[in-house]
Amino acid sequence: MTGTDDHRPDFQRMLRDSKKKGFEYLLVYKFDRFARSRHDSAVNKAILNRNGVKVISATEQISDTPEGIILEGMLESFAEYYSAELSQKVKRGRKESRIKGLYVGGRVPFGYSVENKIVKINEKQADIVRQVYNDYP
Repeated sequence: MTGTDDHRPDFQRMLRDSKKKGFEYLLVYKFDRFARSRHDSAVNKAILNRNGVKVISATEQISDTPEGIILEGMLESFAEYYSAELSQKVKRGRKESRIKGLYVGGRVPFGYSVENKIVKINEKQADIVRQVYNDYP
């Protein structure tokens, strides 16, 4: 499961299973693995809480005190910030790579090939593309 998508099938199954009262705790490695959105975290923790399930982090010891509530909120905010910032950096990096003519993943269009991370014209296929372009303007 990934913390960036609230529509994870196993996560949704876990939420449904929590209604059956079959477990009291949900152990996560870090709270940012539970959800990267403060909204999703609050909504899903409320569902679990209503079903008698407490979310516990294996690496972040947070008490049930008012200070713990603030700390958990800060950790959730940092996780959401990190996810948004990382997304921006990845998009910017992919755009810069595209501008440089570097391959950034995905399906290579017919008529092109990738050599040493650079998208180049595949002359054999390019002849076909040119012919189709000329025959069907």
